[in-house]
Amino acid sequence: MPSLNLPTPPKDAPPRLRLPSGPKLESFTLELKTITPILGGAPVPRQLPSVDAIRAPSLRGHLRFWWRALYGHAYSDETRLDFARRERNLWGGMSLGSEEPRRSQVSLCVSGVSDASADPASIHQSDPSFYALWPTRNGDGEDPSPRWKPGLRFTLEVRAPEGELMQEVRNAFRAWVLFGGYGSRTRRGCGSVTLVDPQERKSWLPEDASRAELRRLFGDLPFLQPDLAGAPRDLPLLRGAWLYRGLQGESHPLANNAWLQALGWLREFRQGTSGAPDDRPRNPAPDDDKKRAKRSNWPEADKIRHHAKPQKMSDGPRAYPDEHAPRAQYSRSPAWPRAGFGLPIVFHFQQKKRGTAKEFYKPAEPEGVQLQWAMDSEKEPRDRLGSPLIVKAMPLANGRFEPIALWLERGYPKGGKVVMVQSSSLIEATRAAFDTLRARDDQPLFKRLRETKPLRDVFFTWLSDTRKAREA
Repeated sequence: MPSLNLPTPPKDAPPRLRLPSGPKLESFTLELKTITPILGGAPVPRQLPSVDAIRAPSLRGHLRFWWRALYGHAYSDETRLDFARRERNLWGGMSLGSEEPRRSQVSLCVSGVSDASADPASIHQSDPSFYALWPTRNGDGEDPSPRWKPGLRFTLEVRAPEGELMQEVRNAFRAWVLFGGYGSRTRRGCGSVTLVDPQERKSWLPEDASRAELRRLFGDLPFLQPDLAGAPRDLPLLRGAWLYRGLQGESHPLANNAWLQALGWLREFRQGTSGAPDDRPRNPAPDDDKKRAKRSNWPEADKIRHHAKPQKMSDGPRAYPDEHAPRAQYSRSPAWPRAGFGLPIVFHFQQKKRGTAKEFYKPAEPEGVQLQWAMDSEKEPRDRLGSPLIVKAMPLANGRFEPIALWLERGYPKGGKVVMVQSSSLIEATRAAFDTLRARDDQPLFKRLRETKPLRDVFFTWLSDTRKAREA
């Protein structure tokens, strides 16, 4: 694997440089390693880079996101142009009104990339990490998309103007290490990193995932304080974010174990349970069918069947098989509660009967279905809306890892609605407001959906009630 092998400047005496006609610069240099698989990171989606396993432009985008999350609270929708100018002054950008393009004052240099090992193995939905890594699985007869195995190491040198601006860059870097990752699917814990040197970990990382310890690291920034959250905005912020950690604040020596624990919280909640008072999982599957996903107790699949385009049948009108007919508890009225975890959601319905290799359901299940979003006046759907929820393994100063769930302070698009799209066509009758957990005529099978709280509150209440996690 080709990589850059540039000399690393001494850590104890960072050079004081100066941009042409600009301020003095200071720098910090750290050795990092990945602790969970990396998906992507190349200019081509679903591909690994052919030259550099870690690319400075990709890192810059991640750091820029976390800088916005830390400092965007100081600006309102009315002053967002001022915030855009502040961001552009530090991180660079294209023309803004009559202002010329501006180069970034932050310089990143990646060197010493080593232990970059691709993982071409296929992954099955029974694998605990499948919930995060499913994009690596291709269709029948196709090779899976490769990913980088954990353990990839690299050195990152960061230079920025000394003083306040460098402190902002340091905070953005720390937030990226704690809450972010490299590549895609970082909000599901992929591409997470930690610092290699034990002494550097003590300087940059928290002793544990408690709110007090994290606030200590970020100084007087308003941070993880839901009571300070402002009016809902499109910009994800850390000011009013909610953070939950393992029930007893337990940490793991292996990042993979902490990651799978946090990922399991979301996976179990999104599948739904039987609705029993103690939220026990549903009956286990027969031994010969354990690898196949079971029917969710959330409403989306049933409502999709209500609205899916009918197929031409030679033997009469379409009717779903008994085991897949829309359940009576879920009406035709639109409600898409899982949209709060991010869009698009792509649905792949099972077309083959259980216990068979070639026998297909007749008529077939819906195909080519996604949940996306659109503005009220729009007829064309918009594709992506990032999840406000991050589940991952947080690195600690002692080299261990804690499972965390972080819900960023963020509103939904004003005037936006969740819509069902089939074969690229928006189905008008399926528009529903964000954070609609149930339609008025629904009788949810997953009891948590009977509540009137936002999805965020319902998820964290479920974590507490089932004794999986607690507020940091």
